[in-house]
Amino acid sequence: MRKPVQATAPKVCHIAATTEGAKWVFEQLRDLRDRHGYEVAVILNGLEGELVDRFRAAGITVFASNFDFTSNADLLSLPRKVVQLVRLLKRERFDVVQTHLFHSMVIGRIAAWFSDVPVRLSMIAGPFHLEADTPRWIDRYTQWLDTTIIASCEFTRSLYQQMGVPPERLSVIYYGPDETRFNPDAVSPADLRAEYGWGAETRLIGMIAYFYPELPVNRWIPRQVQGRSVKSQEDLVRALPLILERYPQAKVLFVGSGWEQGGREYLEKMQALVLKLGLDQSVVFAGFRTDISAVLRGLDVAVQCSLSENLGGTIESLLMACPTVATRVGGMVDSVVDGQTGVLVEPANPRSLAEGVMRLLQDPEAARAIGIAGRQRMLAGFTLRHTVERLAELYASKIAQAPAGYRPLVTVYRLMLGGALCLIIVLRYCLFDAYLLRKWDLGLRPWQLKAWIQPLRTLLYRVYAFIGRHPTNFGIRRRLRKWLGRA
Repeated sequence: MRKPVQATAPKVCHIAATTEGAKWVFEQLRDLRDRHGYEVAVILNGLEGELVDRFRAAGITVFASNFDFTSNADLLSLPRKVVQLVRLLKRERFDVVQTHLFHSMVIGRIAAWFSDVPVRLSMIAGPFHLEADTPRWIDRYTQWLDTTIIASCEFTRSLYQQMGVPPERLSVIYYGPDETRFNPDAVSPADLRAEYGWGAETRLIGMIAYFYPELPVNRWIPRQVQGRSVKSQEDLVRALPLILERYPQAKVLFVGSGWEQGGREYLEKMQALVLKLGLDQSVVFAGFRTDISAVLRGLDVAVQCSLSENLGGTIESLLMACPTVATRVGGMVDSVVDGQTGVLVEPANPRSLAEGVMRLLQDPEAARAIGIAGRQRMLAGFTLRHTVERLAELYASKIAQAPAGYRPLVTVYRLMLGGALCLIIVLRYCLFDAYLLRKWDLGLRPWQLKAWIQPLRTLLYRVYAFIGRHPTNFGIRRRLRKWLGRA
């Protein structure tokens, strides 16, 4: 049964497990309403915070739910959180539900499937969780509940393809910033040299990013980031002595504050490292600034040296035609084409980073041409306007193909079957990730765990095969998907 033609605007709801930052969620919903006429609402992790205030000021309805499940206690309460969200979704009867961020993605996609929301989308904010052990398998177990997965860079799409997701269920749409806020023709450069007492000959290198905490060593964190801060400002600090050998007048400007207590501690650690290396005359920690576009106009080179990343701050710097150096990770290879729109360097490699920066400093005219080419590339497909247009097109096509939705019998069937899925996730996490594999990581030998792991793994996969994740000799998956209206 297909959905009848709607006389009113489709109802779109985005779900995000935050109440701070994430301005892109607000911008997407605002423009979907203002440019394309959708009726929009948002579900956040609470009703207080900067992001909540943005939505309320724009007249967009805000609902609250609980998306935490980082501890065993949180995970055991997963069914209750899912049921609460199911009640909200069935009451509001949205035509499209789109999730952002890992925790809200998992809970949101399960609840939307239970509720029989016609169109269910996950927009993946970055590849971080797909590069880590525990969140990757949780995503793999639940991804089939979505109508479509929106990868926000080509690297993320490739990770889902490796996971076995069919290409027709994948789309790439970038988290584009509002291009009207990053127009070099409308913004005067910040006079950073005068502000900090530097001469006109100063070569100015800048990095605009929060200082995030150094991450723990566990199965929720990608291996390349364990024990490190994801933005890795440390690599730029360590690259500076190599840059100063050739450009002694070079200065590095770090713009950004520490993110919560752990980020403030990492910021203090970087300040101590600068003093230890004798770089205090060449480095400035500028803290939080609101004139980011003007700062980018005043830099000779912008740097993003993350260890795991989506697009980072590369879109903003390229929109401002600022010559950009970025690490060859995640989606930054989509925006920064080496030698054409910027320079790519190896991650966690200060020498490679220094060489990339000097490559732009040595020829200012060529660097300016690269910056201009970068802006043209961003305007062609990486802006908020493109993001919203592509989302609107995706919504329209999926709504046209979707069943009527919110069918009571389908919801009952899915609640019974989905209970098994939630149980599997809880059992695997509690038995493996939170206990056995943690002991394994701490040095327990494989043969000491083999007798425990293999029978449990076999049991879990047999139960999971029954609810349709894996094909069986009796065609259970095909018949079950048809029975639930997914054929």
